[in-house]
Amino acid sequence: MIGPKNTRKWEYQFKEYNSLLKKARKGEAKLRFNRSFIQVSDIALQFFCEKKIEMMYLHGDIETESKILGTEGHKRLLQDSTKIKMRSLWKEIYGEKPVLALEMLLLAKYQDVIFVGRPDSVLFITGVPKIIFEYKFTKGESPFRTHHVQAQTYGILLRNMGFDTEKLLYAIVLTDPKAKDDKELGTRVYEATIKNGIEGAVLSVKNARIYVNKFDASKAERDLGWALKFWKNRRKASQTVNSNKCNSCEYTTLCEMNRRK
Repeated sequence: MIGPKNTRKWEYQFKEYNSLLKKARKGEAKLRFNRSFIQVSDIALQFFCEKKIEMMYLHGDIETESKILGTEGHKRLLQDSTKIKMRSLWKEIYGEKPVLALEMLLLAKYQDVIFVGRPDSVLFITGVPKIIFEYKFTKGESPFRTHHVQAQTYGILLRNMGFDTEKLLYAIVLTDPKAKDDKELGTRVYEATIKNGIEGAVLSVKNARIYVNKFDASKAERDLGWALKFWKNRRKASQTVNSNKCNSCEYTTLCEMNRRK
């Protein structure tokens, strides 16, 4: 059962959420690339290379093998999930049973800008988000800064949506792209993290390594402060100085042509 206090809270939060969602859909284009809101995935990409974002918005998305494998892997994680209306989800979040919300649309204002994003999953217990799970289908052995930025920004959204994030953790799950068809991956990751997921833990399960971190609001805000200057046209795109990133980027040729103009 949901107590009267929690009932009032989730109803108030959901009302505010819907109001902001309408503003995002009808908002004025006041940001770079005529955007009225910013996607969390774009914030993360800025810490890879802002020139890549610039090329993506100017020339469109370019499909790559790694993107295809990542999309397939995420679809597998959702395969056995149950679709639920947002109002019902919010109500369940404040119930007595734990709720693992998959790809829940998070939406909140930070400063004067609306941010939206869909974390792979968030574990809620009696109305409190406990762990954000982010899956990365990669051959890399440790998380990149972009992965941390993305998860931390989801933490900011949850906080600004009115949730208690004081003890929030986030788990970055690195799994080999070849394991995209592993039906039990999500279950193994969830169970291992719930059992052993203390801050700073590095957990190993079949086909994945799990890096558990504490949400750091002050660090996330510093990163967002830097990122927002780009979206508010207060500075030009910052290009990476790491040649390895350029070598693996699908926009390298377009970027070079753009620089010559």
